[in-house]
Amino acid sequence: MIGKIIKLGILVVIGLVGYNYFLGTPEEKEKSKEIIGKVADIGKAGVGLIKEEVAKFKEGKYDRALDKIHKGLISAKDQIQDKGGNLLDQIESWEGKKDAWSKERDRLKDLFESATDDQKEALTQEIKDLNEKGEILEEEGKELKQATDEQLEKKE
Repeated sequence: MIGKIIKLGILVVIGLVGYNYFLGTPEEKEKSKEIIGKVADIGKAGVGLIKEEVAKFKEGKYDRALDKIHKGLISAKDQIQDKGGNLLDQIESWEGKKDAWSKERDRLKDLFESATDDQKEALTQEIKDLNEKGEILEEEGKELKQATDEQLEKKE
């Protein structure tokens, strides 16, 4: 119901802008041109955002960051393995999340490489979501690395 009202509202706005653009007073025509220009800018910004997300994905931005954090955590894990405890469990949990993220990344890369333009457009949201998960995972890894470093300093 609400969706239909929103669609109707959008159609009314488009109709008014179109009417004013072609048949309105000079002021109305000018306002319509302004609105159309702003909508075009929003469209360009949206396309730019999509291209940016896909570029990040292709460059492997999060791959490098997560691998670097992973190497640091493996080193810390080896040092605190004898101590056991909660931190070791957290590291292993993070490693599982990273592995799942990597598998999903590989799956999307394979799909993206063989996809048509329409399919690539549909995959863009999944890529954006995966990039967001990568950012969160990177932050979690940094916090975990900092916690392990602090614990190792206390042990020395």
